[in-house]
Amino acid sequence: MKNITASHALPRLTPLSQALRQLSFGLSALTVLAALAPAPAWADTAAAAATRHTVQLPAGQLATTLARYAADVGVILAFDAQWLAGRQSPALSGQFTVAEGFARLLAATPYRAEPVAGQRYQLVLRPANTAEGEPATLAPVVVTAPLLRTPEKLDQQMLQLLPAANGDLTSQLRINPNIQFDEAQLSSATGGEISPAEISIHGAKPYQNEMLVDGLSIANDLDPGNKIVTTNPEYIPGQAQALAYDSSQLCNARVLDNNVPAEYGRFTGGVVEAELCRARKTLGGSVSIGYTSSAWSEQIIDPRRQSAFEKSSDADNQPRYRKWTYKANVEARPSEDWGVVVSAVRRESEIPLKRFKTDNESTVVSQEVTQTRRMDSLAIKADWSPKDSPHSGDITFSYAPSENGYFIADAKDSDYQIRSGGTALSGRLVSELGKVTLNQQLSLMQNEQSRRSDVDYYRAWRWSTAKNWGDASESNPTSLEGAWGDVDQTLRTVNYKLAASFDLAGDGALSHKIGTGIDLKHQTAEYQRLSTTRYWLTPANLPTSGAMASCQYADGSVDTEGCSATATLAQGRGQYFRRLITYQAGGAEMEALSSAAYIDDQMRWQDWQLRLGLRADHDTLTRDLNLAPRSSLTWQAAPGLSLNAGANRYYGRSLLAYALQDKIRTLQYTQTRTTSSLVWSDPVQSKTANRLSDIDSPYDDEATLGVSWEPDWAGGPFDVRLTRRDGKQQIVKRLVTGQTECASNQCYVYTNQGSSQTRDFTLSWTGRTPWRLGNSRTSFWLAFNNSDVRSNYSSYADTYSSDKAADEIIQYDGQFIRYSDMPADNYNRPWTLRLGAITTLPAYNLSISNLLRIRDGYQQMLQDGTTTYEGSTVDVWRKTALPRSLTLDTVIAWNPRISGSQRAQVKLSIENVTNRKNMLSVSDSYATYERGRTFTLELGYQF
Repeated sequence: MKNITASHALPRLTPLSQALRQLSFGLSALTVLAALAPAPAWADTAAAAATRHTVQLPAGQLATTLARYAADVGVILAFDAQWLAGRQSPALSGQFTVAEGFARLLAATPYRAEPVAGQRYQLVLRPANTAEGEPATLAPVVVTAPLLRTPEKLDQQMLQLLPAANGDLTSQLRINPNIQFDEAQLSSATGGEISPAEISIHGAKPYQNEMLVDGLSIANDLDPGNKIVTTNPEYIPGQAQALAYDSSQLCNARVLDNNVPAEYGRFTGGVVEAELCRARKTLGGSVSIGYTSSAWSEQIIDPRRQSAFEKSSDADNQPRYRKWTYKANVEARPSEDWGVVVSAVRRESEIPLKRFKTDNESTVVSQEVTQTRRMDSLAIKADWSPKDSPHSGDITFSYAPSENGYFIADAKDSDYQIRSGGTALSGRLVSELGKVTLNQQLSLMQNEQSRRSDVDYYRAWRWSTAKNWGDASESNPTSLEGAWGDVDQTLRTVNYKLAASFDLAGDGALSHKIGTGIDLKHQTAEYQRLSTTRYWLTPANLPTSGAMASCQYADGSVDTEGCSATATLAQGRGQYFRRLITYQAGGAEMEALSSAAYIDDQMRWQDWQLRLGLRADHDTLTRDLNLAPRSSLTWQAAPGLSLNAGANRYYGRSLLAYALQDKIRTLQYTQTRTTSSLVWSDPVQSKTANRLSDIDSPYDDEATLGVSWEPDWAGGPFDVRLTRRDGKQQIVKRLVTGQTECASNQCYVYTNQGSSQTRDFTLSWTGRTPWRLGNSRTSFWLAFNNSDVRSNYSSYADTYSSDKAADEIIQYDGQFIRYSDMPADNYNRPWTLRLGAITTLPAYNLSISNLLRIRDGYQQMLQDGTTTYEGSTVDVWRKTALPRSLTLDTVIAWNPRISGSQRAQVKLSIENVTNRKNMLSVSDSYATYERGRTFTLELGYQF
């Protein structure tokens, strides 16, 4: 274990680090002990009622505002939403007791909030306004429980205070028991990266989750599963998210991972749904700056590769880095009817690396080079909700580009940038027309997955005094130069959604709530190589005499691009390239149209609730009409106890990469020359290397059983659920021979031979009201997951042999099994335990957040030769047990008042407080680990 300190980094501040470390230990221990202790019997309810809360709520629908206010001040409010239909609330800004806040919000109504017991309130009519025949007390039909902070539903405070590696949305979901993360996300070797976390929900691949922000899908439909960076001139690496938002721009997020209504489609994992913040203040805002570096992190590196790590020349090993975050936010609500928020976030990282693995003092190209990462997010949201109008809406503009700079290791002039992200414009209109509510949304988005290179050539020279920038100490030394050229991949999307919901009064106690809608999406994808790129390969020896020995053509001209007369170190003769691959400028374009319609009927009769839904999807890529039934049955067996069962089908989306890659290789032309001439042959156009077979849409079948129980002694609900997922017709890429229409008579063919099985058991508990200890208030969450994921593929972008795709027999851990029966070695921790706590001390303007995660060790699969089974040769896989991981992350936020509404912001995040040595993977050569204790400091000003 070693901590690498960059010579140009900020001071190490060792005494400060030690002091903060001790403070964090104490605060973390205090919070965890409080979580395990019962609520103090002497908790003073009267004092709690007298506590003043700082509130900033915009004008809006009264029912919604009341629910948000109750959640903000930590109480439960029961009321019948129908009594408040059509009523608007005023804006609420300032410091209020619970009763004062309710009184302000309800001033223009005939109702008041009456305390029932503890922190529970219910809405009642004021006696003077009670009409004849109208009950004085409203039945508590609708409760604010849906807004209860849970591991599946995060409010603004949780999004901003729960620990997260890079502040992205998906990293904030680590409290959720049904989500597993890429094991490499927290690698100690790549601390300089800033990309959003990749997540798996119930074993599905990260690119098969639907991601929605303000109803806009930000899932990447281009090529999200392709992770190739430096080894392929054709394809560009991508991420699961097309646009990346910072969690500070969001006010709530929730995860739908089971019994998902028919309104949602295009996923086989789950749905992550978030909302950008609306304006709450008449005028306000904030600015902040954050910093961390390798000098503020304990980098845990296997001693067997410590030396190579410190001299790294590739992005997979980052011994030094510096990361900065800049945030600015301005909000204004000139009237109760409308408001606007403008927020901007920039994250950037500097990663100094050596361009070459070994120093070469004879040339300057061996100097240190700094790779960069940069991610921007600009969001502008304007909302409109006039008092006496049935219509309300919002418009959102987002600009979220990303640019990461790399170079090809051991090659000069090899810098290139990977560009991603894009622009989106979305508008929503909600119309409440009596008992019918219409919700319409029109959105436009353009995102990219592109590359820019310094040069448009690549050459693989042998080392010589003329080509002397490589490592001359190698057995067959080479000197590489160049990059892969400029490529644009863009996707333009137009999406229209219409949803209608209405209540139908049934016979007797039976009621129906109907939801129906359509979803139309048109996409245009384009792959464009902007300039001709040449790729020089296969160096050969020049003759020792004659014109060719001097790189001369027959006409006396000299080949200066693909020939060098200087003798190479290993062969002692000049060299020339015998093969030239030219990627012509040009491209391909394709269009896809997808459409969906759904209907959902939520029926309620006495203590039973039945939801029956059906979604129909069609897209022009697969040309399938997919029918996805959705059903869920809930029985309220007793007060505080409900049972639930569901059976659902979810169809995943088709990616444009499947079809685009069918056309990319046709831009490639190959030329050769003989051993006796420098003259190139005529160019030969390559045949396609990929072929899209007649694929069907992938889908998952789900069966769930669940129990929700809230005993009086628990202080909050327990949720227990069993989930079974069977993934079928999953897309995999096979290498198929005997394909005469393909290059070298073999093709990479996309087929439906992928499959998966997932069995999940989850248990979660949420504290309904904060626990009080003196002046502090602490909210708790507990989540446990036991998971078994089996899959016969990792990603559609990986190539699988015919035997793996056909699920042939293999030997695993001494037993002969089918390939698909082997456990997945990523996104598959056998069990995880998560404990979250947020403690606030209003008197000191201080909050302390802790997230404890205990993850069971898992089995990593390593291929280990072959053996014989029933006369056939089969692959042998062995498992290596990795130990259990324990991580405690802490965030300490201090917001002291400066003057009036002006506050300072100090936020210290500490990852892996205990500096636990958590192993990520192991090979025959070395092991990799998660980052050790890492500090991140953010300073800001709020007005």
